[in-house]
This record gives sequence, C-alpha cells and structure tokens, in this order.
Amino acid sequence: MKRAVELLYHELEQNMIYNALQRTLKPGYFFGPHCHSNVEICLMKEGECDIIVNGETVTVHKGELMVIFSHMIHSFHVKANQTAVFLQIHFNPENFIATDSKINENIKFLQYMADKHSAYTIHSFTDQLLSCVERICEETNNESYQYHVPLANIYIYELLFLLSREIERSVRQVFSVDNPIAIKAIHFINQNMESNISLDDVAQNCNVTTRYLSKIFKKYVNITVKDYICIAKVDKAMSYICNSEFSITEISSKLGFSSAQYFSTVFKKYSGVTPKEFKTLRTKDI
Repeated sequence: MKRAVELLYHELEQNMIYNALQRTLKPGYFFGPHCHSNVEICLMKEGECDIIVNGETVTVHKGELMVIFSHMIHSFHVKANQTAVFLQIHFNPENFIATDSKINENIKFLQYMADKHSAYTIHSFTDQLLSCVERICEETNNESYQYHVPLANIYIYELLFLLSREIERSVRQVFSVDNPIAIKAIHFINQNMESNISLDDVAQNCNVTTRYLSKIFKKYVNITVKDYICIAKVDKAMSYICNSEFSITEISSKLGFSSAQYFSTVFKKYSGVTPKEFKTLRTKDI
C-alpha cells in the first residue's frame, strides 16, 4: 500500500495539463487556423462561438461542451453581437491512453483519443462536468496552494470518466478524417514539420502521386497539403515561442523556413499576428 501511494504521488506530481483557464472573447473575435498535439476541451458558459474544425463550422452554444482531438485544424470565430465566455483545457492524450487496448475500448473517451480518426465531439454538459472543469481550472492556476498540481491531475481523471459517461448518453456528433491516405499524410507531416518537407515528400511517403494525394487530402481534410504543412509549422512555432528561449530567427531555421522574413509572413497569414506580436502576447493555444 505504501509503495502504491508513493507511485500515485510521483505520477500525480507530473503536470499533465498544458493549460486550464476561463477565456472571455470579445464580439467579432477571430483566431486563425491552427493545430496541436493536445486534446482541447471548450465548455461554453455564456454566449456562443463558431469553431471551425477541418473546414466544418460547428456552433457551440451556452450549455455545450466541445472536445477537439489531437492534430485537428481548428479556428475560433465569435459572432459580432455578443461576448463568448468559456472554460478551456489543453492536455496531452499520451498521458492517459492505456497500453491495454481493452481498457481503451471500455472507457469511451479513451477510445476516441486512441482512435486517430476522431476529430471532435460535442454535447450538452451536466452540473457535474461543469464542477469538474471549474476545479481543474482553479487548481491549475493556484500555484500558491499546496498539492495544486496533483489535485488538478486527479480531477482530469474524473473528467475523462464523466466525459465517457456523457458520450455514451448524449453525444451529438463525431466528425472524423476517414481515409487512410489522408491520415498517413497528416502523421508524416506532424512527425517531420521541422524539416523542409514538400507535397512531393508527403506523396512519396504515402506511395501515391502528388495529384492523387492533393485530391484525397482536400476531400477529407478540407484544406490543401501545403496549408496543413504551414499550419502545423506555425503551431510548432507557437509552442517554441511560449516554452523556449529560441529567437524568432532560430525558430524559423529549426522549422525549415528559407528566411525569418518568409517565416513571419506565413505565421501572420495563419495566426493573424506576426511572431513578434505573438511573443508579446505570450498566449498559449486558444
């Protein structure tokens, strides 16, 4: 028992949560296409927000919770006539997916996280879910409190079980990238985004022609391969800006851009701000 407690303590001391906080977005707010390895949870408390996932617009209303799975391209757009208030959590799914596939099958939410096809789920949230997400946000940001990290981690395990139960009851929609070539292309890009990869490289890895890959990718992911490569690189750049001391020039070089100027142009196209402006904001994934 003593050993079990020690293992539990050390595991829970590891910060499993990337961020957890309440966001208030002003009317007309827009955050451009991006993607990340984290699973993202958005619980809408007030107003509503259009979240575009892989080109599909989903309106998340007050009282609803949306989960966006890893590597799905998404953006946020708040309608011009109202403010949106929501709780947001990002966490790495690898910390929770079980090595035993039977466990993933039995716990519905783990099954979705382990399934590379999953894009998002959306459904109404209960008072229990709201309470759990609020506690995660509170503990994550209370650094002055003892045990705030292990408590937040315990609560996120609770959240996984609650989400599994709610998905079984009332899942409204699960959108997925349902093509093996498109999925293989996405994985190759995500694994090689620090290289100067091209459409030819991706097509060769998928053992198809560039023309066929372009057709399939556009059909199932709703954007071009080039756009996805740029979005993945911009997302990686955001992570470097937030979590490292690399300069903008160093980040540009690490991600295979021909120049810092071109990197800044691409960054602004997909995020709406330059790398320097983003660094000033010091914001994490929206």
